[in-house]
Amino acid sequence: MPNKSESTDTGIKAKADAKQVPGPAVELFGHVTLVEGYALPQFQGCHALVTLRDKPGGTVAVLTSAHNLQTLLETALSTGNLIAFRGSKPANPPTPLGGTWIVDVYLIDSAILYSFR
Repeated sequence: MPNKSESTDTGIKAKADAKQVPGPAVELFGHVTLVEGYALPQFQGCHALVTLRDKPGGTVAVLTSAHNLQTLLETALSTGNLIAFRGSKPANPPTPLGGTWIVDVYLIDSAILYSFR
Protein backbone atom coordinates (compact mmCIF):
# COMPACT_ATOMS: atom_id res chain seq x y z
CA MET A 1 0.00 0.00 0.00
CA PRO A 2 1.44 3.40 -0.96
CA ASN A 3 2.43 5.82 1.75
CA LYS A 4 1.11 9.39 1.93
CA SER A 5 3.87 10.76 -0.31
CA GLU A 6 3.22 8.25 -3.10
CA SER A 7 0.53 8.47 -5.76
CA THR A 8 -1.58 5.33 -6.03
CA ASP A 9 -1.88 5.66 -9.82
CA THR A 10 1.72 6.37 -10.81
CA GLY A 11 4.05 5.51 -7.95
CA ILE A 12 5.65 8.96 -8.24
CA LYS A 13 6.95 10.07 -4.88
CA ALA A 14 6.50 13.67 -3.88
CA LYS A 15 8.32 15.67 -1.28
CA ALA A 16 6.91 14.94 2.16
CA ASP A 17 5.67 18.51 2.57
CA ALA A 18 4.12 18.80 -0.89
CA LYS A 19 0.38 18.30 -1.11
CA GLN A 20 -0.50 16.00 -4.02
CA VAL A 21 -4.15 16.81 -4.57
CA PRO A 22 -4.86 15.70 -8.12
CA GLY A 23 -7.44 17.45 -10.22
CA PRO A 24 -10.18 15.59 -12.06
CA ALA A 25 -9.09 12.93 -14.54
CA VAL A 26 -9.14 14.03 -18.17
CA GLU A 27 -8.46 12.35 -21.51
CA LEU A 28 -6.35 14.22 -24.04
CA PHE A 29 -4.97 13.37 -27.49
CA GLY A 30 -1.70 14.30 -29.14
CA HIS A 31 1.73 13.37 -30.44
CA VAL A 32 4.79 12.61 -28.31
CA THR A 33 7.75 14.87 -29.11
CA LEU A 34 10.18 13.87 -26.33
CA VAL A 35 10.63 11.11 -23.74
CA GLU A 36 13.09 11.42 -20.85
CA GLY A 37 13.73 8.50 -18.54
CA TYR A 38 14.89 8.63 -14.93
CA ALA A 39 16.70 6.13 -12.71
CA LEU A 40 16.88 8.20 -9.55
CA PRO A 41 16.52 7.09 -5.93
CA GLN A 42 13.28 9.12 -5.60
CA PHE A 43 11.84 8.33 -9.06
CA GLN A 44 12.10 5.51 -11.57
CA GLY A 45 10.13 6.28 -14.72
CA CYS A 46 9.77 8.89 -17.42
CA HIS A 47 8.14 12.07 -18.57
CA ALA A 48 7.05 12.79 -22.10
CA LEU A 49 6.09 16.00 -23.85
CA VAL A 50 2.87 15.72 -25.84
CA THR A 51 1.76 18.25 -28.45
CA LEU A 52 -2.01 18.35 -28.09
CA ARG A 53 -4.21 17.60 -31.08
CA ASP A 54 -7.23 19.60 -29.90
CA LYS A 55 -5.27 22.66 -28.74
CA PRO A 56 -2.97 23.65 -31.62
CA GLY A 57 0.34 24.84 -30.23
CA GLY A 58 -0.45 23.41 -26.79
CA THR A 59 2.07 21.09 -25.14
CA VAL A 60 1.79 19.21 -21.85
CA ALA A 61 4.06 16.85 -19.92
CA VAL A 62 2.96 13.43 -18.74
CA LEU A 63 4.67 11.54 -15.91
CA THR A 64 4.59 7.83 -15.16
CA SER A 65 6.61 5.18 -13.39
CA ALA A 66 4.65 2.36 -15.02
CA HIS A 67 6.90 0.48 -17.44
CA ASN A 68 4.05 -0.46 -19.79
CA LEU A 69 3.00 3.19 -20.17
CA GLN A 70 6.61 4.24 -20.71
CA THR A 71 6.88 1.68 -23.53
CA LEU A 72 3.76 3.08 -25.20
CA LEU A 73 5.12 6.64 -24.96
CA GLU A 74 8.47 5.56 -26.45
CA THR A 75 6.69 3.75 -29.29
CA ALA A 76 4.54 6.82 -29.98
CA LEU A 77 7.71 8.92 -30.17
CA SER A 78 9.42 6.57 -32.62
CA THR A 79 6.37 6.06 -34.88
CA GLY A 80 4.79 9.51 -34.72
CA ASN A 81 1.41 7.88 -34.12
CA LEU A 82 -1.40 9.57 -32.22
CA ILE A 83 -1.86 8.77 -28.53
CA ALA A 84 -4.59 9.35 -26.00
CA PHE A 85 -3.79 9.53 -22.32
CA ARG A 86 -5.85 9.70 -19.16
CA GLY A 87 -4.51 11.50 -16.15
CA SER A 88 -4.94 14.20 -13.59
CA LYS A 89 -3.13 17.46 -13.01
CA PRO A 90 -1.72 17.72 -9.47
CA ALA A 91 -1.42 21.09 -7.74
CA ASN A 92 2.32 20.57 -7.13
CA PRO A 93 3.69 18.11 -9.69
CA PRO A 94 6.93 16.34 -8.81
CA THR A 95 10.10 17.41 -10.63
CA PRO A 96 12.46 14.41 -10.79
CA LEU A 97 15.55 16.57 -11.41
CA GLY A 98 14.38 19.65 -9.49
CA GLY A 99 13.36 22.97 -11.00
CA THR A 100 9.90 23.92 -12.19
CA TRP A 101 7.65 22.89 -15.06
CA ILE A 102 6.80 25.45 -17.77
CA VAL A 103 3.94 23.31 -19.11
CA ASP A 104 0.95 21.66 -17.46
CA VAL A 105 1.84 18.24 -16.02
CA TYR A 106 -0.41 15.19 -15.85
CA LEU A 107 0.16 12.06 -13.78
CA ILE A 108 -1.13 9.41 -16.16
CA ASP A 109 -2.72 6.06 -15.43
CA SER A 110 -3.52 4.94 -18.98
CA ALA A 111 -2.42 5.52 -22.56
CA ILE A 112 -3.72 4.40 -25.95
CA LEU A 113 -1.44 4.20 -28.98
CA TYR A 114 -3.30 4.48 -32.27
CA SER A 115 -2.13 2.95 -35.54
CA PHE A 116 -2.60 6.18 -37.49
CA ARG A 117 -0.76 9.46 -37.39
